[in-house]
Amino acid sequence: MPSRFSLRRVERGFTLLELLLATAVGAIVLLVIQSTFFGALRLHNTTHERIEEDRVIQRTLSIVQRDFSGLMLPGGTLSGELQTTTFSSMATGSAGERVSPDIYTNSGKVDGWNPFSEVQMVAYYLAAATAGGNTKDLVRVVTRNLLPVQEAVPEEQVLLHGVATVTVSFYDGSGWTDSWDSSTSATLPSALKFSLTMSPKAAGVSGAALHELIVPVVATTTTSQTLAAEEGLL
Repeated sequence: MPSRFSLRRVERGFTLLELLLATAVGAIVLLVIQSTFFGALRLHNTTHERIEEDRVIQRTLSIVQRDFSGLMLPGGTLSGELQTTTFSSMATGSAGERVSPDIYTNSGKVDGWNPFSEVQMVAYYLAAATAGGNTKDLVRVVTRNLLPVQEAVPEEQVLLHGVATVTVSFYDGSGWTDSWDSSTSATLPSALKFSLTMSPKAAGVSGAALHELIVPVVATTTTSQTLAAEEGLL
């Protein structure tokens, strides 16, 4: 039969020191769990934000590529000249800083609700950001009605936010140039280059993020074909 002293030892609870140690261990475990959980949550949110930003940039570059790929020969009823010096007066200054000439392209969508053909005139602008700050918005100005009875009203589409700079260059067969005039050269460039620089804050990196898109020009004028034949490119 156990003694009274033995019964008292069996029925004794935790000491204050044991409770403090258990509390400290539990707090450390909870702190580790909290740090791991919130770290994983921040990584999840950051990854999704970068994926969404990349998706918007890729969508923008895809639209630009479709416009450049559909570049049409100058002249005719619907297609005008490719000129960097003379811009159309219908959208000058209305959408911000122009970064491209008027591009006559066959990238327009044809459906049962649109009375226009696939030929449209597209120009790109940099406008002040609607949210403020030092960044800009890339704006695509589209004119579908190229034979208007009255003055045509272009459609402005904001493609991308957080843009720093945009440039359009033209490849003449030997190098890149910032200017082109098909009315005087009677030729089209061999390729178009679209250079897009995102601001560091919008890109989420320490430096500005540069994206370049080079689109070959399939349509060539007779003069372009003659010059290419003389240079042995055909």
